Amino acid sequence: MKKSTLRFFMLIGVGMIILYGGLSWAQPTITVILNFDKPYYAYGEPVGVGCVVRNDSGSDIWVPLGFIDKVCYMELRMIDPAGRLVIAHRYADHDEFPDAPPLAFIDDPNNPGTILRVTPCEKIPADWSKGMRTDRLQDNYSMKFPGPHSAQVQLSAMIFQDQIGVSGKCDVNNYVSLNTFKSDTKYIATEGNTEVHIVPNQWQLAWKQDQGRPEIQVQIKPEKGSKVADYDTNLIRLNNKSAKRVEVLPSMIKAFFDSKEAIESLGQVEVGKWYQAVLSGTLTKGGMFGGAQKVRVHE
Repeated sequence: MKKSTLRFFMLIGVGMIILYGGLSWAQPTITVILNFDKPYYAYGEPVGVGCVVRNDSGSDIWVPLGFIDKVCYMELRMIDPAGRLVIAHRYADHDEFPDAPPLAFIDDPNNPGTILRVTPCEKIPADWSKGMRTDRLQDNYSMKFPGPHSAQVQLSAMIFQDQIGVSGKCDVNNYVSLNTFKSDTKYIATEGNTEVHIVPNQWQLAWKQDQGRPEIQVQIKPEKGSKVADYDTNLIRLNNKSAKRVEVLPSMIKAFFDSKEAIESLGQVEVGKWYQAVLSGTLTKGGMFGGAQKVRVHE
């Protein structure tokens, strides 16, 4: 290849890097921050969470109308301990049926005789920010099962070049980017909807030996609106270990577990630290239940 030809392609490559690099630097930046009050929530304890949405681009941004009013903690992508996607419960009336109305057309003020497809839009001022929080996330998300949950705010928005004149409408074909603005993924653990009481809650490493081991007793209280007969006593497990025996009382179920299996179910542990012991089972009419409690490891 001639040097002149090589130089030509190198110049094109540099130009493309500058062009696309410049475009990427010009992308509007919306920052989303998500924070839970703490990493672990006991049975019945409200899950508090806050989030902030902020325009960090240094300039005004045009987005579809309604973006500013979004409640960021209602836009979580949450994965529960069963690996299921948990969607927010929305209690507000929804008037659109079955879908959103079609986009409107208007005359192009800059090109008479042509029309533009437009959508209502609004301006996010430079340095705008909005913080929101809820003291009880369970009111909007079903956090039934014990164990780790992951959560991330995801806000989708088309970023427009500008509104058309002063119409409050933006050309859907004249946009800078179509992005999903995400927070960092956060992780919490909860004790689930089923109240359990583990006796004892101080577990001994010595139980790994074969003599003098006590039983682990787990007291299970039926959830509100349920009774003990709703729980399948044949399929109760603690950290995935089956119960040795079960006693059914009028107001609770007592499940008993081998203490050696229980301490080994925690895996590699450190003395003095607390670990989550998870109880799980099935209901007689289908479905699952679960609860958890922290236990501490001793010599």
